[in-house]
Amino acid sequence: MVWNADRIRKNGVKQEIKKIPGRWLVILLIFLCELFIYTGIRVECTRKGFQISQAEQVRKRSEAYRKELIIERERLGSPERIATIARTRLGLDMPKQGQVVYMDR
Repeated sequence: MVWNADRIRKNGVKQEIKKIPGRWLVILLIFLCELFIYTGIRVECTRKGFQISQAEQVRKRSEAYRKELIIERERLGSPERIATIARTRLGLDMPKQGQVVYMDR
């Protein structure tokens, strides 16, 4: 009888052991899925961080280039430069007092 009681107890333990791996397997799969999802999110965050950094560098270079172009435009359009080009290349002079003709509407 004792032997039979031990056998039942062993069977009861065996049945519980058979149930536990199924539960642990489900818990392990859930944990692994969460781990993969977390890793994917971290990788994507890192990738977006690099993209933002590159876009910021491009923006800074573009802003510096725009400022250089504004300075160049101002330099090319300055009255002194236009007067110099008119004198040297075109042979023009500033009009004297009697050379200016005003026309009425």
